[in-house]
Amino acid sequence: MSKGDRLYNKATKLALQDEYNSKEVIELLVTAIEKYRNGKAAYALATWYFFGKHMRKNYKKAFDLIQIAVEQEPSQLSCYNIAVSYESGKGTVKNLEKAFHYYLLSALYGYKPAVLEVGRCFYYGIGIAKNKELGLKITNLFDTE
Repeated sequence: MSKGDRLYNKATKLALQDEYNSKEVIELLVTAIEKYRNGKAAYALATWYFFGKHMRKNYKKAFDLIQIAVEQEPSQLSCYNIAVSYESGKGTVKNLEKAFHYYLLSALYGYKPAVLEVGRCFYYGIGIAKNKELGLKITNLFDTE
């Protein structure tokens, strides 16, 4: 296990306690990110900035941290959240092609909500050539479950 992972795990363990010092947790996450470019720590801290937990909301910082997470340790959620940022323009310049790319990547990692977003993107032509038929086929995959 890397040093960055150890710091992330320690921060997570502390944050799961009923009462914890959020500043200590933030310091551990920041160290894991700055010294070791730990993607899990970057994603964790990004969500705090995005939702305003223990700090003021800051979409730009959230986006920058999610970008580190996607570069270092891409996952279903980090790819999905960066796609949402690109589509909405929160924290970055709106870029529908990149939004589609990351929705697709998240779907390939197995995240079902991202599959629905890929279908929506095809149906409406968001970041990809409009293809209503394919969009419906993709979204209808969930009607059989």
